[in-house]
Amino acid sequence: MNWSIWIIEYGYVDRFPASNLFAAQPNEGHRRMPYCFGLVRSADRCVLVDTGFADPVIHERLTAKYGDTRWCDPVDALARVGVAAERVDTVLLTHNHFDHAGRLDGFPAAHVWIQRREIDGYLAAAARPARFEFLTRSCQADLPQRLAARPATLVDGAAEVAPGLHLRPAYDTHTAGSQLVTVTNSADGTWVFAGDNVYSYENVEGIRGDGVFAPIAMTTGNAASWLDLADAMLTDVGGQSRRILPFHEAAVWDRFPSATFDDGLHVAEVSLAGGHPSALPAP
Repeated sequence: MNWSIWIIEYGYVDRFPASNLFAAQPNEGHRRMPYCFGLVRSADRCVLVDTGFADPVIHERLTAKYGDTRWCDPVDALARVGVAAERVDTVLLTHNHFDHAGRLDGFPAAHVWIQRREIDGYLAAAARPARFEFLTRSCQADLPQRLAARPATLVDGAAEVAPGLHLRPAYDTHTAGSQLVTVTNSADGTWVFAGDNVYSYENVEGIRGDGVFAPIAMTTGNAASWLDLADAMLTDVGGQSRRILPFHEAAVWDRFPSATFDDGLHVAEVSLAGGHPSALPAP
């Protein structure tokens, strides 16, 4: 089976501190940081990798904190590439953070896949005293209840969702039960959705391309686990870091064919291996 792949931006903050992206790198200034999710399609399947979020209160808080921002509902962002929310049959959640799992209810027909360890880890952390709030501060608090109310699979380790579409655990890295999504096409090889285990290509290519891994800064796991994961991801894609697909990296608009909408948000067309027509609007 061959899959087509897009990265869809539903928001951005204009001045995000790079010290929050790279561990032990305090003097790297600020970056425009997109908020994105993935769309993966075959001839008869429509899959989202993460869902984004839509919450005016959070929009306002992020704007106050980081300056200029842009936001749209991920359901509307998906419609820009010609896909209605009810056509989404599957959602693959890389982890339980609000900006990845917060719009799940916008896709009511989708079966959801997430690592059991991610949910169990969140529930255990939420049960700890308030002084441990760091562990849950970015989480979608009602995700366990949402999953219980709809078709969902809590995965224990690696899993095949469909031919060429696989889940791979990334435990004790960005979160306790993070997972990667790999897409393998006979036409153009393997792609890896990293979730927040890669914020920027510099995490795996090195700061300014020096080749030294720059571990992610915002994590509840540990750097050693992340370093091994980064090395494994690069191995999976034959050392081609372009094939690791981040959701908070503005450079994707330059590395892949992309379009910019009137509100400044983008879509990148990673692969049309599924035989779909281009979803990019005409110039």
